[in-house]
Amino acid sequence: MEPHYRAQAAANLEKHGIEALVVLGGEGSFKGMQKLSKESSLAFAGIPATIDNDIAGTEYSLGVDTALNIIKCAIDAVRDTASSFARAFVIETMGRECGYLALVSALTSGAEMCLIPEVPYDLATYASRFLREKQEGRSYFLAVVSEALQNTETIRHWFEETVGIEARSVVLGHTQRGGNPTVHDRLMASRFVTHAVDGLLAGEKRSVVCYNDGGFNHKSIDEIAFQPYRLNADLLRMAQEYNRA
Repeated sequence: MEPHYRAQAAANLEKHGIEALVVLGGEGSFKGMQKLSKESSLAFAGIPATIDNDIAGTEYSLGVDTALNIIKCAIDAVRDTASSFARAFVIETMGRECGYLALVSALTSGAEMCLIPEVPYDLATYASRFLREKQEGRSYFLAVVSEALQNTETIRHWFEETVGIEARSVVLGHTQRGGNPTVHDRLMASRFVTHAVDGLLAGEKRSVVCYNDGGFNHKSIDEIAFQPYRLNADLLRMAQEYNRA
């Protein structure tokens, strides 16, 4: 974060004869890479690696699939308890300011509610639907919420006070950041690194390897660092479906 330390880092790399640096990381790492790349003669290749999946310019970051599978296992286990005890469960996922993990987890686990920062929600609409479903025989609900909203306990109380069902909250926390990488993440890591090294050998100096539409491409670090990430349009449309009566 401070120019003095970036200069020291560049000097240390150059002293050891290192001409290129591959940076695996998230938003903070890429901001540092962008600044250092302007202040030194080193070549850089970035590889998106963050479970938050909040790097601009790429649809996929390393670690995301592993985190999603951990969340999936947790939600499946919670569903058993929700069903047998006739309760609502509010499950909080990580993601910082990005709702990707919460949304994909909700969609793939069949959750009844999904709250993310990218999409406004109306609790009155949810209440109308949930009360109707209770009358029709539904005995439990699963809600997946993003940590960015900081409303997990609020939603738990809402289930009890408005929907009229006993509720519990589950904060998955840092369990999402660990575990053995999935086969998909391992394969993607190999492909990301291959493209990064090939790019450096081909003369790329300040690039980030991105994955879009099923293929890899190199983008300038200036296109990535300090830029906001946005969920793709298809995911946003699916997220908006949750808030329909």
